[in-house]
Amino acid sequence: MVLIMIAMAIFGEIYDEIPLTVNPDPNYIPDTYEEWLGSQPDYEPFSVRIIRGTDGADLLMIFEEGLTDSLDAGLLDQWIADITSQGLTAEVIEIPYTSPEDIKDYLKFQYNNNGLEGAILIGNLSVAWCMMDNDFLRYGESFPADYFFMDLDGTWEDLWIGYPSEGVPGTDGKYDTIGGSLDSEIYVGRIKVDNLSALGDPVDLLNEYLQRNHEWRTNNDPVLPVALCYVDDDWTTWGDEWAADMGKLYSNIILVKQSSETNGTDYLYNRLPDTYVWISPFVHSGPDTHYWQPGPTTTWNELVPANPFAHFYNLFACSNARFTTVHCMGSVYTFCTASGLASVGSTKSGAMLHFSPFYSPMGNGASIGEAYADWWDYITQGGLSPSERSWHLGMVLLGDPTLMPSMHMVGIEEEDISPGALSGLAIAGNPCYSEVVISYPAEHGSVELYDTSGRLVADGLIEDTSCSLDVTSLGTGFYIVRVRVEGESATASVVILK
Repeated sequence: MVLIMIAMAIFGEIYDEIPLTVNPDPNYIPDTYEEWLGSQPDYEPFSVRIIRGTDGADLLMIFEEGLTDSLDAGLLDQWIADITSQGLTAEVIEIPYTSPEDIKDYLKFQYNNNGLEGAILIGNLSVAWCMMDNDFLRYGESFPADYFFMDLDGTWEDLWIGYPSEGVPGTDGKYDTIGGSLDSEIYVGRIKVDNLSALGDPVDLLNEYLQRNHEWRTNNDPVLPVALCYVDDDWTTWGDEWAADMGKLYSNIILVKQSSETNGTDYLYNRLPDTYVWISPFVHSGPDTHYWQPGPTTTWNELVPANPFAHFYNLFACSNARFTTVHCMGSVYTFCTASGLASVGSTKSGAMLHFSPFYSPMGNGASIGEAYADWWDYITQGGLSPSERSWHLGMVLLGDPTLMPSMHMVGIEEEDISPGALSGLAIAGNPCYSEVVISYPAEHGSVELYDTSGRLVADGLIEDTSCSLDVTSLGTGFYIVRVRVEGESATASVVILK
């Protein structure tokens, strides 16, 4: 009966006239809470080991117990420096494998007493699960729900055994009744790599992720940012609208929505390797597969060989970010590809809708975590309707939520950030402190330093291939260096620390 209802619902059920993104594989059986719990260690009493940082910080970096010892030398301090350069204070802690309720209580304490703004869950940490009747599919879903950690004052209860519609009072470990104030108090991102072992040693994957995180923060992309809005057949009607929303972050959006053009072959061999910095695929999916119409599929093990250029992904793709599933595509995009940094997507049917509250803040310089929380606040206005729960309650953010997708371009005109034809621009000792030393293989040229609002804050001249700018009066943050030589220009980002 369940399979019959799935087949009936796949292409017919709609919300605001938009077809729900679902898994069209009739043989798909999702991993369950009971299976997940059976594969995990027993809960231990909650305790905190402080590793680095500021007590009562803006950002909590919560590691699995012992995991910081596995990081390459200097990576953790480098990550903290990158985050604090954005004006955030950060604290690194380790905790044992403890219950999600214990983690939430600690986040709530830090929010109420110290004004916590966000958290990153790093490693194999516990997961809150929900069980709900789907308002569209007419069958229930059980799924991981990281929004549990973002909503610190709502009411999350386990009042039923099985789905609420079955009417069996009791508790089974899954939240099935949610109410009260449901807006987000903090943003939360998750970095989980232990179930990606077919693509590399998990510790190596984490080290490589943190290194490219730093490299992206300190080096501008070699091209002007271009994003891809790739809309498969069921949603072509909304392609222009969604591309326009993405345009609130990036000015250059490539929209592909023709039914004859969107297919697995084009996506895998033409789109993923292209120089898009952000990719938003709109496609029916499972945790490990995109099901293009008419095909072929794109599977998790095809992503890394395709060598995607993109850093960020918004996965309008059913259950594609179900991070409890081995090799889920959201995790592979983010933690296993050579350029991946963050993705948002769902652990169940559904995805993000109403994109403007997500892309607009990032276009104005917000981090992806801040924008994600803003989107949730928009969705939860007046509570969560059954339709909104059915579409959105599985949404998660995979990766570092403090990353700012528009960091290298906010306030700078396109003509100013164009790399031109120059090469060889280098910044010595980046991050910098009292001075920024620029080298470029030319005898003469001009150097300009901009803050992220586009304000010129320092300038100088290249003499014998180098220029030194005094930045003692500037605050901690990201800046953009532009070098002009004979009518051409090149740019690079620089972090200044105090």
